[in-house]
Amino acid sequence: MGNSVTRLYKQFQPSHYTLELDLSPDDMKFTGKVVITGKKVGPPSKRISFHQHGLTITSASIVKLGKNGNQDITLDRINHHGSYDEVRLHAAEMIYPGTYSVSMNFNGKIQDAMHGIYISNYQISGKNQIVISTQFESHHSREAFPGIDEPEAKATFDFKLATPSGKAVIGNMPIKSQSKKGDRLITAFDTTPLMSTYLLAFVYGDLQHRETKTKDGVLVRTWSTKAHSLASLDYALNVIKDGIEFFNEYYGVPYPLPKCDNIAIPDFSAGAMENWGLITYRESILLIDPKTASHNNRETAAMVCLHELSHQWFGNLVTMKWWDDLWLNESFANVMEYVAADSLYPDWRVWDTFTSSEGLSAFRRDAIAGVQAVKTAVNHPDEISTLFDPSIVYAKGSRLLNMLMNYLDENEFKSGLKNYFTRYAYKNTTGDDLWDSLGRASGKDVKAFMNPWLTRAGFPVVNVGQTGNELRISQAHFTLDPRKADRLRLWPVPTLCDDENVLPLFSSQSNTITVASDDFVRLNKGAVGHYIVNYQEPVHAQAVASLIDTQQLSEAERLMLLSDSAMLARGGIQPFATTLQLLEHYLNEDSEPVWGIISLILADLRRFIDSAQTVEDQIKGLIRTLVEPQFQRLGWQERPGEFVQDTKLRATIISLGVYAEHEAITDHAIELFEIYKNDSFKVPAELRSTIFAAAIRNTITGAFDYLLGIEENTNNVNLKQDIMSALTTTKTEAEIKVLLARLKDNKKVRLHDVDHWLAYLMRNRHAQEQAWNWMRDNWQWIEKTFGGDKSYDSFPRYAASSLNTRIRLDEYVKFFGPYKSHPALGRNVVMGIEELSTRIEWLERDNELVQRYLKSRAS
Repeated sequence: MGNSVTRLYKQFQPSHYTLELDLSPDDMKFTGKVVITGKKVGPPSKRISFHQHGLTITSASIVKLGKNGNQDITLDRINHHGSYDEVRLHAAEMIYPGTYSVSMNFNGKIQDAMHGIYISNYQISGKNQIVISTQFESHHSREAFPGIDEPEAKATFDFKLATPSGKAVIGNMPIKSQSKKGDRLITAFDTTPLMSTYLLAFVYGDLQHRETKTKDGVLVRTWSTKAHSLASLDYALNVIKDGIEFFNEYYGVPYPLPKCDNIAIPDFSAGAMENWGLITYRESILLIDPKTASHNNRETAAMVCLHELSHQWFGNLVTMKWWDDLWLNESFANVMEYVAADSLYPDWRVWDTFTSSEGLSAFRRDAIAGVQAVKTAVNHPDEISTLFDPSIVYAKGSRLLNMLMNYLDENEFKSGLKNYFTRYAYKNTTGDDLWDSLGRASGKDVKAFMNPWLTRAGFPVVNVGQTGNELRISQAHFTLDPRKADRLRLWPVPTLCDDENVLPLFSSQSNTITVASDDFVRLNKGAVGHYIVNYQEPVHAQAVASLIDTQQLSEAERLMLLSDSAMLARGGIQPFATTLQLLEHYLNEDSEPVWGIISLILADLRRFIDSAQTVEDQIKGLIRTLVEPQFQRLGWQERPGEFVQDTKLRATIISLGVYAEHEAITDHAIELFEIYKNDSFKVPAELRSTIFAAAIRNTITGAFDYLLGIEENTNNVNLKQDIMSALTTTKTEAEIKVLLARLKDNKKVRLHDVDHWLAYLMRNRHAQEQAWNWMRDNWQWIEKTFGGDKSYDSFPRYAASSLNTRIRLDEYVKFFGPYKSHPALGRNVVMGIEELSTRIEWLERDNELVQRYLKSRAS
């Protein structure tokens, strides 16, 4: 794509589209006609420009609309400017501000890549089938029709679609009429409300569905291809119905459309997409087989469904003016999925999962120098897709909003949201509009509190020193490379401290306070604040750690205490051996979310193996010690009425035990693998992937071919995911070669799974070299296949997250260095180099002390 972003909305503002598309799947083409009614704004000119990419505009006309009659504008020429993603309609006369009707006939290609209008292929009983669907976010509607493809350019749509007859057609709105014309089916949809172009969607294919209605009469349907059982649609159907009813009540504004369709697409790049009234999903997210799905599958499906439903208000009803406020969509949807799930499924205890999942992801990414802020400027169309950083605009953004929710009370928050949705329905906003609504409801200066967190990259480390009842606190920008910290960067830090002498907000660089007693003070109660705490005196740190032993810290606090320690080590403030010593306080830990950070610390520890392979046995011994108490408590069998977190924790413990070669765990896992081959229902779904991995890791004869055969022939998407995670743990060179050889064969590996297969193999140190070589050797194919896709920049990110040595760093810089200025890849390449550099410095710095610690434990 071309040069810097040109905001076409500043010269033409659509109010209505009449759009007709005619699909020809056999030759992968489509034709169309669009009539755009809107206003020419700005100074008079001799042209009007619209977005297009890959289209051919075959004819066009412009008519000025007036009360006293219409006036045809004589066109001089039509220019396609591919480098600017534009078609420019040049007139022979001056075009003055006013209302116009612009008509264009065009044609384009149905794509294999997963954006614009694209095709998915799948098989039933060996026969090829297709689904044609759309993915227009962020700037891909221009690949389907010419228009003003910017979020601020809201308009209504009258949409008509011509397809081969005999298959289902779904759109954003209910079907208004259908008629046959020869072998063609002409489907017209009801007029949409005002909406952005990236939310328009349709799906065509041989489909099946389940349906229900909310208590307010909204039609809810879940769809899939007929390659799957109808029963696999039921779980999501109920979640979505309940979710709409929850958000109706919570937001105080009803769901705005008469229906909510939800469909699983065979090839789908993201997890899901919130198209208004027609939400599209990856099959492995939406489809839940009632007989074989694990709780984790169900929880993931529910959380994603609730995320997308929240978007029907945040993003669809009220939309950001421009992509630099993407967080208004994604950060809010991310936090609201937890708000909804906590109400609908209280036994899941999702706020502890929030701390583990979102918190750990956010801190680790946000500590890298050069990371983007949550609110980030966009200077090029290809940069838009890079804004969708899961650790920043999703995880960090949602943490900041959760911090805000705790800064306000719930009624103030809900009242502010209702005001926001009512005031700005069908309009576009900036963050300041939301802060104004929440500020009116709470009486607090929300903007002053939130904007520093949103516009400043990174987060602070709050240093705490205490002598008697004198408390000294200071804040500093934390980065993994302290030399790159911004010494002037400050945040309004919520101290979240029980001592009333400590001010609720700390915004200066340092402060000294007289506290109520000489008892050691603790900050960030509840672990809600987006900062880490450094208790500088060892006796203070030890006093806080002792609260783990006496169970005086909440799950979130135990989790973040260990996370903070690991971050301090990564940043060179303390040795990693200190973190390992802190880990000893967690020997009796029974919380699944807390085991999330324990597992991450152990994964960090395993990185030292690349430079000192002799420590692997010692690391495995440490893991065996850590998992033993929970293995004895939980065993293998799920108990009736068991706490959900225990069900999930059992899978974590047994997985770690398999890696660590825990004899009893490994032996029984292999026994269960043999049982699975005879009766798959005798193996708990939650443990399935670990049992498969045990067979692969221990090179059980025939296990690889057996699992690969199932993976290539089953339509059970959850089972496929479990097998993928197991097969990629192989240590056998020939098996690694087989897996890599399949990646370019779309009949064996779906496009949306390629990056996951590759990432899993790169994280396996036995497969890493082959996988890393494959990525570089096949980069031209990756670029061609994923170049316009949101997943494109995940390739350098996954590589950087996996490599651990200076040799690999040099290879990474040599290969990806030339892409530093690439609009779509540059940010992740620069971040990847920084991440790798700081990780290797950390591993080299702490290697000796870590080896000494492990040796002392083993002796």
